[in-house]
Amino acid sequence: MERFLRILPPRPGSYLTRYTLTAIIVVACAALVTQLHRDANTYGYFIFYFAVFATSILFDHMSGFVATAISTSFMYFWLKTPGTAWPSEGAPLLGVFVLISIGVAFVSEGLRKAWERAVEAERVKDLLLQELRHRTKNDLAMVISVLALQARGNVSEETRTALQNAISRIRAISGAHDQFGPLDPHGKIDIKDYLVSLCGHFNDSMRDIRPVTVDVKVDSVMLPANEAQSIGLIVNELVTNAVKHAFPEERAGTVRVILKNGTPRELVVEDDGIGCTTIAKGGIGSRLTGLLAKQLNGKIVWEDAAPGCRVRVTLVTLGESQ
Repeated sequence: MERFLRILPPRPGSYLTRYTLTAIIVVACAALVTQLHRDANTYGYFIFYFAVFATSILFDHMSGFVATAISTSFMYFWLKTPGTAWPSEGAPLLGVFVLISIGVAFVSEGLRKAWERAVEAERVKDLLLQELRHRTKNDLAMVISVLALQARGNVSEETRTALQNAISRIRAISGAHDQFGPLDPHGKIDIKDYLVSLCGHFNDSMRDIRPVTVDVKVDSVMLPANEAQSIGLIVNELVTNAVKHAFPEERAGTVRVILKNGTPRELVVEDDGIGCTTIAKGGIGSRLTGLLAKQLNGKIVWEDAAPGCRVRVTLVTLGESQ
Protein backbone atom coordinates (compact mmCIF):
# COMPACT_ATOMS: atom_id res chain seq x y z
CA MET A 1 0.00 0.00 0.00
CA GLU A 2 2.70 2.47 1.00
CA ARG A 3 4.80 1.53 -2.03
CA PHE A 4 1.81 2.11 -4.30
CA LEU A 5 1.20 5.55 -2.82
CA ARG A 6 4.84 6.44 -3.37
CA ILE A 7 4.39 5.68 -7.07
CA LEU A 8 1.41 8.02 -7.31
CA PRO A 9 2.36 11.64 -8.01
CA PRO A 10 1.15 14.35 -5.62
CA ARG A 11 -2.16 15.94 -6.54
CA PRO A 12 -1.70 19.09 -8.66
CA GLY A 13 -2.81 22.17 -6.78
CA SER A 14 -4.37 23.89 -9.79
CA TYR A 15 -7.79 22.75 -11.03
CA LEU A 16 -6.78 23.76 -14.55
CA THR A 17 -3.83 21.38 -14.38
CA ARG A 18 -6.00 18.57 -13.03
CA TYR A 19 -8.67 18.93 -15.69
CA THR A 20 -6.12 19.32 -18.49
CA LEU A 21 -4.38 16.10 -17.46
CA THR A 22 -7.79 14.45 -17.12
CA ALA A 23 -8.66 15.40 -20.70
CA ILE A 24 -5.33 14.03 -21.93
CA ILE A 25 -5.96 10.69 -20.18
CA VAL A 26 -9.48 10.42 -21.63
CA VAL A 27 -8.27 11.28 -25.14
CA ALA A 28 -5.60 8.57 -24.82
CA CYS A 29 -8.29 6.06 -23.81
CA ALA A 30 -10.45 7.23 -26.73
CA ALA A 31 -7.54 6.52 -29.05
CA LEU A 32 -7.34 2.98 -27.63
CA VAL A 33 -11.08 2.52 -28.16
CA THR A 34 -10.75 3.71 -31.77
CA GLN A 35 -7.83 1.36 -32.36
CA LEU A 36 -9.78 -1.54 -30.87
CA HIS A 37 -12.74 -0.75 -33.17
CA ARG A 38 -10.42 -0.61 -36.18
CA ASP A 39 -8.69 -3.92 -35.35
CA ALA A 40 -11.58 -5.94 -33.90
CA ASN A 41 -14.61 -4.08 -35.25
CA THR A 42 -15.92 -3.51 -31.73
CA TYR A 43 -15.99 -0.61 -29.31
CA GLY A 44 -14.27 -1.24 -26.00
CA TYR A 45 -16.16 1.38 -24.04
CA PHE A 46 -15.05 -0.26 -20.80
CA ILE A 47 -11.66 1.40 -21.36
CA PHE A 48 -13.24 4.70 -20.34
CA TYR A 49 -13.84 3.27 -16.87
CA PHE A 50 -10.08 3.12 -16.49
CA ALA A 51 -9.88 6.84 -17.32
CA VAL A 52 -12.48 7.64 -14.64
CA PHE A 53 -10.74 5.42 -12.10
CA ALA A 54 -7.24 6.76 -12.86
CA THR A 55 -8.21 10.43 -12.73
CA SER A 56 -10.16 9.97 -9.48
CA ILE A 57 -7.21 8.18 -7.87
CA LEU A 58 -4.65 10.65 -9.17
CA PHE A 59 -6.61 13.85 -8.57
CA ASP A 60 -10.13 13.87 -7.05
CA HIS A 61 -13.73 12.87 -7.73
CA MET A 62 -14.37 16.12 -9.64
CA SER A 63 -11.68 15.07 -12.11
CA GLY A 64 -13.51 11.75 -12.35
CA PHE A 65 -16.70 13.63 -13.20
CA VAL A 66 -14.86 15.57 -15.91
CA ALA A 67 -13.50 12.28 -17.28
CA THR A 68 -17.04 10.90 -17.23
CA ALA A 69 -18.37 13.92 -19.16
CA ILE A 70 -15.65 13.78 -21.83
CA SER A 71 -15.95 9.99 -22.16
CA THR A 72 -19.73 10.29 -22.49
CA SER A 73 -19.23 12.86 -25.25
CA PHE A 74 -17.05 10.45 -27.23
CA MET A 75 -19.53 7.64 -26.74
CA TYR A 76 -22.44 9.90 -27.77
CA PHE A 77 -20.89 10.76 -31.13
CA TRP A 78 -19.99 7.13 -31.77
CA LEU A 79 -23.41 5.77 -30.82
CA LYS A 80 -25.78 8.30 -32.37
CA THR A 81 -27.24 7.59 -35.77
CA PRO A 82 -26.29 10.12 -38.47
CA GLY A 83 -29.06 12.69 -38.89
CA THR A 84 -30.46 12.17 -35.39
CA ALA A 85 -29.81 14.18 -32.24
CA TRP A 86 -29.96 11.32 -29.76
CA PRO A 87 -28.76 7.73 -29.99
CA SER A 88 -32.02 5.94 -29.24
CA GLU A 89 -30.51 2.46 -29.09
CA GLY A 90 -27.42 3.58 -27.17
CA ALA A 91 -29.24 5.73 -24.61
CA PRO A 92 -29.42 2.97 -21.96
CA LEU A 93 -25.72 2.29 -22.44
CA LEU A 94 -24.88 5.96 -21.90
CA GLY A 95 -27.08 6.15 -18.82
CA VAL A 96 -25.51 3.05 -17.26
CA PHE A 97 -22.03 4.32 -18.10
CA VAL A 98 -22.65 7.70 -16.42
CA LEU A 99 -24.12 6.13 -13.26
CA ILE A 100 -21.31 3.59 -12.89
CA SER A 101 -18.64 6.21 -13.63
CA ILE A 102 -19.98 8.55 -10.95
CA GLY A 103 -19.84 5.69 -8.46
CA VAL A 104 -16.32 4.77 -9.58
CA ALA A 105 -15.20 8.39 -9.14
CA PHE A 106 -16.45 8.57 -5.55
CA VAL A 107 -15.13 5.13 -4.61
CA SER A 108 -11.72 5.72 -6.21
CA GLU A 109 -11.13 9.01 -4.43
CA GLY A 110 -12.29 7.46 -1.16
CA LEU A 111 -9.89 4.56 -1.73
CA ARG A 112 -6.92 6.91 -2.10
CA LYS A 113 -7.93 8.85 1.01
CA ALA A 114 -8.23 5.59 2.95
CA TRP A 115 -4.75 4.56 1.78
CA GLU A 116 -3.34 7.93 2.80
CA ARG A 117 -4.94 7.70 6.25
CA ALA A 118 -3.60 4.16 6.70
CA VAL A 119 -0.07 5.20 5.69
CA GLU A 120 -0.21 8.21 8.00
CA ALA A 121 -1.39 6.00 10.87
CA GLU A 122 1.49 3.62 10.15
CA ARG A 123 3.94 6.53 10.17
CA VAL A 124 2.62 7.76 13.52
CA LYS A 125 2.84 4.23 14.92
CA ASP A 126 6.48 3.97 13.80
CA LEU A 127 7.28 7.29 15.48
CA LEU A 128 5.64 6.11 18.71
CA LEU A 129 7.57 2.83 18.57
CA GLN A 130 10.83 4.69 18.07
CA GLU A 131 10.03 6.94 21.01
CA LEU A 132 9.16 3.89 23.12
CA ARG A 133 12.43 2.18 22.21
CA HIS A 134 14.36 5.34 23.00
CA ARG A 135 12.69 5.69 26.39
CA THR A 136 13.19 2.00 27.14
CA LYS A 137 16.89 2.24 26.34
CA ASN A 138 17.23 5.31 28.54
CA ASP A 139 15.43 3.56 31.40
CA LEU A 140 17.64 0.48 31.08
CA ALA A 141 20.74 2.68 30.96
CA MET A 142 19.61 4.38 34.15
CA VAL A 143 19.09 1.00 35.84
CA ILE A 144 22.58 -0.09 34.74
CA SER A 145 24.07 3.13 36.11
CA VAL A 146 22.34 2.69 39.48
CA LEU A 147 23.44 -0.94 39.78
CA ALA A 148 27.01 -0.05 38.78
CA LEU A 149 27.06 2.69 41.41
CA GLN A 150 25.86 0.23 44.05
CA ALA A 151 28.46 -2.33 42.94
CA ARG A 152 31.22 0.23 43.55
CA GLY A 153 29.92 0.95 47.03
CA ASN A 154 30.70 -0.70 50.32
CA VAL A 155 29.13 -4.11 49.63
CA SER A 156 30.27 -7.68 50.05
CA GLU A 157 32.04 -9.48 47.24
CA GLU A 158 29.03 -11.77 46.75
CA THR A 159 26.69 -8.79 46.39
CA ARG A 160 29.08 -7.07 44.02
CA THR A 161 29.22 -10.19 41.82
CA ALA A 162 25.42 -10.43 41.81
CA LEU A 163 25.10 -6.77 40.81
CA GLN A 164 27.66 -7.17 38.03
CA ASN A 165 25.78 -10.21 36.70
CA ALA A 166 22.55 -8.23 36.76
CA ILE A 167 24.22 -5.40 34.84
CA SER A 168 25.45 -7.86 32.22
CA ARG A 169 21.95 -9.32 31.75
CA ILE A 170 20.29 -5.93 31.47
CA ARG A 171 22.92 -4.83 28.96
CA ALA A 172 22.12 -7.95 26.88
CA ILE A 173 18.44 -6.94 26.78
CA SER A 174 19.24 -3.30 26.09
CA GLY A 175 21.51 -4.24 23.21
CA ALA A 176 18.58 -5.72 21.29
CA HIS A 177 16.99 -2.28 20.99
CA ASP A 178 20.05 -1.02 19.10
CA GLN A 179 19.36 -3.50 16.31
CA PHE A 180 15.91 -2.27 15.33
CA GLY A 181 15.76 -0.34 12.09
CA PRO A 182 14.29 3.17 12.27
CA LEU A 183 11.08 2.03 10.55
CA ASP A 184 11.21 -1.70 11.13
CA PRO A 185 7.61 -2.89 10.57
CA HIS A 186 8.25 -6.51 11.55
CA GLY A 187 10.08 -6.05 14.83
CA LYS A 188 12.94 -8.34 13.72
CA ILE A 189 16.63 -8.24 14.56
CA ASP A 190 19.70 -9.40 12.68
CA ILE A 191 21.11 -11.87 15.21
CA LYS A 192 24.62 -11.44 13.78
CA ASP A 193 24.74 -7.70 14.46
CA TYR A 194 23.19 -8.22 17.89
CA LEU A 195 25.65 -10.88 19.06
CA VAL A 196 28.66 -9.06 17.59
CA SER A 197 27.65 -5.95 19.54
CA LEU A 198 26.92 -7.94 22.70
CA CYS A 199 30.23 -9.81 22.66
CA GLY A 200 32.00 -6.57 21.82
CA HIS A 201 31.05 -5.39 25.32
CA PHE A 202 32.86 -8.41 26.77
CA ASN A 203 36.01 -7.66 24.78
CA ASP A 204 35.89 -3.99 25.74
CA SER A 205 35.38 -4.74 29.42
CA MET A 206 38.24 -7.29 29.53
CA ARG A 207 40.74 -5.29 27.50
CA ASP A 208 43.93 -4.70 29.55
CA ILE A 209 42.36 -6.62 32.45
CA ARG A 210 42.18 -10.28 31.41
CA PRO A 211 43.82 -12.00 28.41
CA VAL A 212 40.54 -13.52 27.21
CA THR A 213 38.98 -12.84 23.80
CA VAL A 214 35.43 -13.51 22.66
CA ASP A 215 35.26 -14.53 19.00
CA VAL A 216 31.92 -14.42 17.14
CA LYS A 217 31.09 -16.48 14.05
CA VAL A 218 27.38 -16.02 13.45
CA ASP A 219 25.34 -16.14 10.23
CA SER A 220 23.11 -13.19 9.39
CA VAL A 221 19.56 -14.26 10.29
CA MET A 222 16.53 -12.03 10.92
CA LEU A 223 14.72 -13.21 14.05
CA PRO A 224 11.77 -11.89 16.07
CA ALA A 225 12.90 -9.56 18.83
CA ASN A 226 11.80 -11.81 21.69
CA GLU A 227 13.72 -14.79 20.30
CA ALA A 228 16.82 -12.68 19.61
CA GLN A 229 16.77 -11.32 23.16
CA SER A 230 16.49 -14.85 24.58
CA ILE A 231 19.50 -15.94 22.50
CA GLY A 232 21.39 -12.85 23.65
CA LEU A 233 20.73 -13.71 27.29
CA ILE A 234 21.83 -17.33 26.71
CA VAL A 235 25.06 -16.15 25.07
CA ASN A 236 25.58 -13.64 27.87
CA GLU A 237 25.25 -16.33 30.54
CA LEU A 238 27.42 -18.91 28.75
CA VAL A 239 30.19 -16.45 27.89
CA THR A 240 30.18 -15.01 31.41
CA ASN A 241 30.33 -18.54 32.82
CA ALA A 242 33.28 -19.44 30.58
CA VAL A 243 35.20 -16.27 31.40
CA LYS A 244 34.71 -16.79 35.15
CA HIS A 245 35.52 -20.49 35.37
CA ALA A 246 37.49 -21.64 32.31
CA PHE A 247 40.54 -19.39 32.71
CA PRO A 248 41.77 -19.34 36.31
CA GLU A 249 44.93 -17.59 37.46
CA GLU A 250 44.88 -15.03 34.62
CA ARG A 251 45.15 -17.78 32.05
CA ALA A 252 44.82 -16.59 28.42
CA GLY A 253 42.20 -18.05 26.13
CA THR A 254 39.38 -17.63 23.65
CA VAL A 255 35.62 -18.04 23.91
CA ARG A 256 33.91 -18.73 20.58
CA VAL A 257 30.26 -18.00 19.85
CA ILE A 258 28.96 -19.83 16.75
CA LEU A 259 25.47 -19.79 15.23
CA LYS A 260 24.94 -21.32 11.80
CA ASN A 261 21.75 -20.89 9.83
CA GLY A 262 20.22 -24.32 9.36
CA THR A 263 17.30 -26.55 10.32
CA PRO A 264 17.40 -26.77 13.24
CA ARG A 265 19.75 -23.94 14.10
CA GLU A 266 22.44 -24.66 16.65
CA LEU A 267 24.11 -22.19 18.96
CA VAL A 268 27.58 -23.19 20.17
CA VAL A 269 29.59 -21.46 22.89
CA GLU A 270 32.96 -23.07 23.45
CA ASP A 271 36.26 -22.20 25.09
CA ASP A 272 39.80 -23.54 25.17
CA GLY A 273 40.07 -23.40 28.93
CA ILE A 274 40.46 -26.05 31.59
CA GLY A 275 37.30 -27.99 30.72
CA CYS A 276 33.76 -28.46 31.98
CA THR A 277 34.60 -30.14 35.26
CA THR A 278 35.02 -26.92 37.22
CA ILE A 279 32.08 -25.05 35.68
CA ALA A 280 29.16 -24.62 38.06
CA LYS A 281 26.01 -25.90 36.34
CA GLY A 282 23.64 -25.42 39.24
CA GLY A 283 23.91 -21.67 39.66
CA ILE A 284 21.32 -19.10 38.74
CA GLY A 285 23.02 -18.44 35.41
CA SER A 286 22.79 -22.08 34.35
CA ARG A 287 19.17 -22.29 35.49
CA LEU A 288 18.34 -19.12 33.57
CA THR A 289 20.02 -20.53 30.46
CA GLY A 290 17.98 -23.70 30.75
CA LEU A 291 14.72 -21.78 31.11
CA LEU A 292 15.50 -19.56 28.12
CA ALA A 293 16.38 -22.57 25.96
CA LYS A 294 13.14 -24.25 27.03
CA GLN A 295 11.17 -21.17 25.96
CA LEU A 296 12.73 -21.58 22.50
CA ASN A 297 11.87 -25.30 22.55
CA GLY A 298 15.60 -25.91 22.65
CA LYS A 299 17.95 -28.39 24.28
CA ILE A 300 21.33 -27.79 25.97
CA VAL A 301 24.21 -30.25 25.84
CA TRP A 302 27.50 -29.80 27.69
CA GLU A 303 30.50 -31.64 26.25
CA ASP A 304 34.26 -31.77 26.50
CA ALA A 305 35.93 -29.72 23.76
CA ALA A 306 39.43 -31.17 24.44
CA PRO A 307 40.70 -28.71 25.46
CA GLY A 308 38.01 -26.63 27.04
CA CYS A 309 34.25 -26.91 27.30
CA ARG A 310 31.60 -26.76 24.59
CA VAL A 311 27.92 -25.98 25.10
CA ARG A 312 25.49 -26.79 22.30
CA VAL A 313 22.03 -25.24 22.33
CA THR A 314 19.68 -26.66 19.70
CA LEU A 315 17.05 -24.09 18.71
CA VAL A 316 14.17 -25.61 16.78
CA THR A 317 11.48 -22.91 16.89
CA LEU A 318 13.34 -19.83 15.70
CA GLY A 319 11.65 -17.46 13.23
CA GLU A 320 12.29 -17.89 9.57
CA SER A 321 15.06 -15.87 8.00
CA GLN A 322 14.04 -12.98 5.80
